[in-house]
Amino acid sequence: MPDNPISGKAGNITRLIQMLCYFDRNPELEVDFVSLGDWNDGWTKSEQESFYQKYPSIKLHILKRKYKEKIFKYLFLYKLPNLFKRNHIDMSSFILRKEFRKIARAKAYDKIMISYASFGYLIKGLNVKSDCIIDTHDFMTSQKKNTIKKVGKLFQDEIDILNKFDQIWTYSADEEYIFNQFINSKVLRVPISFPFQECYTDKKYSCDIIYVASDNEHNIAGITWFINEVLPHLGDRKVDIIGNIGKVIPDHPNLLKHGIVEHLEAYYTSAKIAICPMLSGTGIKIKVLEALSYFLPVVTNKRGVDGLINKSLNGCLVTENSFEFANNIISLLDDPALYAEIQYNAKKYFIENHSSHKEIEILDRVLLNRQ
Repeated sequence: MPDNPISGKAGNITRLIQMLCYFDRNPELEVDFVSLGDWNDGWTKSEQESFYQKYPSIKLHILKRKYKEKIFKYLFLYKLPNLFKRNHIDMSSFILRKEFRKIARAKAYDKIMISYASFGYLIKGLNVKSDCIIDTHDFMTSQKKNTIKKVGKLFQDEIDILNKFDQIWTYSADEEYIFNQFINSKVLRVPISFPFQECYTDKKYSCDIIYVASDNEHNIAGITWFINEVLPHLGDRKVDIIGNIGKVIPDHPNLLKHGIVEHLEAYYTSAKIAICPMLSGTGIKIKVLEALSYFLPVVTNKRGVDGLINKSLNGCLVTENSFEFANNIISLLDDPALYAEIQYNAKKYFIENHSSHKEIEILDRVLLNRQ
């Protein structure tokens, strides 16, 4: 996975940390983690040291995709080949595939797991006997459809990549259905889980509304819509905003921006409801699940419940209308009976579908051959 688990708090990082913790606490597994040094902000020396402190049993490999500091290698092994790339989903490079092959062939790995279809071509030409798993995270065709108009070509490119793997993992019930229609390999839905936090009926709330998000384009579009179309209907009710999204939104007396926080659970446990304004994007929204793990009712749009097994009775109030969005927030804050009903639905849905033991059972079966 190209991302750095020590840097950032986005949903994909949350998921990465969960997987690394699972690997690290299972002594039966010998695990190497391959990441990219030229992806986003890369890796600092101190972050590499922090990685080994947090995951002492996992060996870290940091590769490069571009070699930008070596101009000839960059031009002839990355830039020029990239101009003639036939697969629009693929984000690997000749350089990266070559370096990855060295690692993959150095050991007789039982399993090789790749995150994102964009890096699926890393197994191209490996010629190893490893069981290859792709952890898709997202349906990339939908992510790229606004930048590349040939949706049919994008879809075929993604399916071509996924069909190279022995097993395809998805977190989304919607994507599980799509993949099963077009892919010959085994498709497995792995539920994203969190430890659930017990709620108390006499709980005191220090904040009404919490919003947790990174500053990706989908979150920016969603919170911009919320500020312009929903916030004016909320009166003096305040929203506590956590994460990098606070850097890209304007100051407002009813928006309390906290940035990236060390102990997110303190904010969730003091909040009454969560919001997830989401007009675009694909895949399951990890921050929605995280809020549900605290049994918080969530007010969101249709995109906010993408990938959930249940589209209703799941702890979420869903609407595309800005006035209804505001009214759902106000109703939850002011109507104890409605709040108790939606909170009950959140708790029931989460425990039945996303509790930690369900995910661990699947991971143990696939990775440790436990029945």
